[in-house]
Amino acid sequence: MDWRRFFFGGPPPAAKPPAEADAAAQTPPSEPAPVGDASAGNGGEAIYAHVPETQLRSSQQHRWLFDDGVQYWNRHRHEKDFKPNFSGVNFVKEAAKTRLWGRPIDLAGEERAVLTGIDLSHADLQGCTFAKADLRDAKLIGAHLRNANLAGANLSGADLSGCDLRGANLDGAQLARAKLTYANLTGASLKDANLAWADLNHAIVGMRNLQEANLFGASRNTIAPAEKPQPHPQIENITASKVG
Repeated sequence: MDWRRFFFGGPPPAAKPPAEADAAAQTPPSEPAPVGDASAGNGGEAIYAHVPETQLRSSQQHRWLFDDGVQYWNRHRHEKDFKPNFSGVNFVKEAAKTRLWGRPIDLAGEERAVLTGIDLSHADLQGCTFAKADLRDAKLIGAHLRNANLAGANLSGADLSGCDLRGANLDGAQLARAKLTYANLTGASLKDANLAWADLNHAIVGMRNLQEANLFGASRNTIAPAEKPQPHPQIENITASKVG
């Protein structure tokens, strides 16, 4: 599918044979086309267009998650090779009338989006809203969460290794024992965030960002300029398993 036509309109594409059309529906494009230029005040950096709500709700990925739930979503991730794309989606709004909304029995407080244990590894989640969402033990390895709203979200035990969290709002987020190795937290807001016992080894984050966060028991090692760069922990684990 041509994403420029998808987002900005244009003449309809030529009709595809049924078999080809089904295959295209099962495998959405990996990410939308970036827009923006240097004159827009963003230094020429690409800004990703949000997926239109009408297109999102009719997509296969939306049905797998919001209609079938986290368990079936994770099963599809295991069985099919695709990259999740929910750029700009407000998960709080989308989940409000689905099985992803409720009050977890082991969490006190108001209802929220319940995404416990979800596998969103390498997903495009730029600009998404996960405010107060239950993301405990979520797999967010290598996910693009730039400028995402994770204020008050519960990410305890979540794996955010290699995540792009630049400019993300993590105010009041629970990140106890979360894995943030190699994550990029440049410009992220961490006011009142709980990072107790979190793994921040090799994460890119300034001390100014961490001043108002709870860092009790958190570990953080950085690579010195003269030090040989270390591989990502996942690569180490894969290598070790092959040797053993």
